[in-house]
Amino acid sequence: MQSTNSKNRFDKKDSLELGDSAEELFILMAVRLGWKISASTKDENIEEHWDYLIEKENQQFKVEVKAEKRIQRSDSGLQNKFTWVELRNVRGKVGWLFGKADLIAFEKEKAFFFVKRLELLALVNQKVNLVAKVKSAKDALYKIYTREGRKDKLTLLPTSDIEPIMFIEWKK
Repeated sequence: MQSTNSKNRFDKKDSLELGDSAEELFILMAVRLGWKISASTKDENIEEHWDYLIEKENQQFKVEVKAEKRIQRSDSGLQNKFTWVELRNVRGKVGWLFGKADLIAFEKEKAFFFVKRLELLALVNQKVNLVAKVKSAKDALYKIYTREGRKDKLTLLPTSDIEPIMFIEWKK
């Protein structure tokens, strides 16, 4: 399946490649686990914020796949202790938290773990101070972070906050 993602002018490292790699692994795992999988169109990916439709027996889910991430772009390595959540995208439009995905699949070191998007939204509403704005990624825990020169709004949650709402897990 061809990726519908493209590198943006802010990506000076390997964010696109990490995302594409996570999606490739997701596809392989879905097929191995017996899921029928089809990719979103470019418009569905950009406007509706979902990457793949997976189907098996009487189950069907639109899934947004998220690769492991750094806290700050300057960090040398990826980490699993915290998870970025996008409320607004770089164009200032609704972020993937408000998209049409049923599930968000977060890549972690040894698995993909899935959460229901609406349960994650409820968690963000419960935990995040939506009026507290910060200018540094390292200060984004439970606060709203906007990257310089962009219109996005992101927040950082401890992965331990998200694990209790895990829906399913695919071990690598």
